[in-house]
Amino acid sequence: MIHRAIRTTAALLLGLTIPVITPAFAQDVNPVPPGITVGHGWTYLSTADGKSTPAYFTIHNAGSTPDTLVSTSCPVAHHTVLLDPSGKTLGAITINPGQTIMFSPSGTHLMLEQNRFRFYAHAMIPCSVDFLSAGKLIIYLHVEPDSAKTYEQARRPIVND
Repeated sequence: MIHRAIRTTAALLLGLTIPVITPAFAQDVNPVPPGITVGHGWTYLSTADGKSTPAYFTIHNAGSTPDTLVSTSCPVAHHTVLLDPSGKTLGAITINPGQTIMFSPSGTHLMLEQNRFRFYAHAMIPCSVDFLSAGKLIIYLHVEPDSAKTYEQARRPIVND
């Protein structure tokens, strides 16, 4: 009899609290608006710490207004600098609606200066890119061999235990 009363009380309490809790989880507090996306990040492996290494990635603006890349940061490097194809420092880059910018070895790129440690093949290097409207976005740079000409998505076999 006592067990039935406890189960009934527990069921009533759960029935009252679940509807109150569920809407809080159902709401998306910070929906991601269409706009800036970054991806396909990569860099070269390095042979020692203290070196500078170029990094490449793609920015796409799917929004309806221009946005501006104003800064970059990688915790693995003492400094990060945006460079144009001739090696001159860029202050900011504006990305118009519908525009895609590809940072590449023969074009604009990000230079990771005075790396804190060596980059090993297939490692992932976290960096952030800061935009005026979109805010700070995280990108991961896949470490490629010296012979790489472009981003090669990691293709690893799925192992079933």
